[in-house]
Amino acid sequence: MTDLNIGDIATEAGVSRATVSRVMNASPLVKAKTTARVRAAIDRLGYVRPNVRPGPKPRIAHPMRLRSGSIALISIGGSGALFQEPIMAVLVEQIQSTCRARQLNLLLDQMTSPDQVPLCVETRQVDAAILIVSGRPANRRECITKLAELIPSIHIFAPGHPIFSVDHVTVNDVAVGDLAFHTVKDSGCQSMALVNASPFFLEALYVRGRAFTDRAQLESIPTHVFASKNLYSDPSSFWPQPLSVFEDFKAVATAIRSMPKPVGVFLTLESPAPQLHEALREEGLLDDGSVKLVIAGTTPFFVSELRPAPTLIDLSFPEIINVAVDRLIHRAQNMPAQILTFLVPPKIAAV
Repeated sequence: MTDLNIGDIATEAGVSRATVSRVMNASPLVKAKTTARVRAAIDRLGYVRPNVRPGPKPRIAHPMRLRSGSIALISIGGSGALFQEPIMAVLVEQIQSTCRARQLNLLLDQMTSPDQVPLCVETRQVDAAILIVSGRPANRRECITKLAELIPSIHIFAPGHPIFSVDHVTVNDVAVGDLAFHTVKDSGCQSMALVNASPFFLEALYVRGRAFTDRAQLESIPTHVFASKNLYSDPSSFWPQPLSVFEDFKAVATAIRSMPKPVGVFLTLESPAPQLHEALREEGLLDDGSVKLVIAGTTPFFVSELRPAPTLIDLSFPEIINVAVDRLIHRAQNMPAQILTFLVPPKIAAV
């Protein structure tokens, strides 16, 4: 309602006008419970923050109508491990491109402890934040919860999203596994192989892989799991049987050769695609159509030179980032109390 003002919100929430103003401007001085009460009052009243405010006007009004026109990408757990991943570099570039298209400034920062609030948030240089977890920080829940109390936030890329106080946008990893299964099934494959080449337990890859193997099991299609040696746990404790733990892709290709053909092979992450493709090619499994290779990925970078070309399942990074930024702008402008999770579906990409 346009005839409402912050005085109405203050009365509804039982707080002062100054407190309402601080909440709307993402002040870190307001307690989390008070912030939640004010946001709930805003939702109940249907208040929409006006684009034009009373008082002196800035010389240039920012197109997105945010206070500073800046958002932050905050790495929970430090940014060192984040930028070592080529896929994460693609992600950051996509966020930068999306912000630039909306005439938003993007600041990069990190948070390694709930007591160490990023300077860009503490000094109110940004209006909102995109949060991404780097590595395996033990205090990620506390850090994300703390930031969500201080500033409108969106958490991206976490299949088992554990934080109920912040919006979440991620890949629909179940749909990735489902699409991989139906792609190879529809091509007439008589057996299937799942290849998970990460030396760590990554929940996204596990969800994709189990969605694939579970569907094959339901349709009684012979399926074999190939998992690389895990640095911290036994793969047999979470992957279904039959399972082979491998150290090189030649062993995978040799084992696949003995499976009923054609074999549908699903690689859960794209970065090792060239090595797997070469091993299968050396075994003569690609040129004669004995193997239908499907890869989950974010960019054609790792697969564009492979011949014969595999099928690439695009995880839709641009769409994920667009949804995240749009939701972040909405949250910064309207301060909704509802917390939402957005799952972006994958698609088959041209290679």
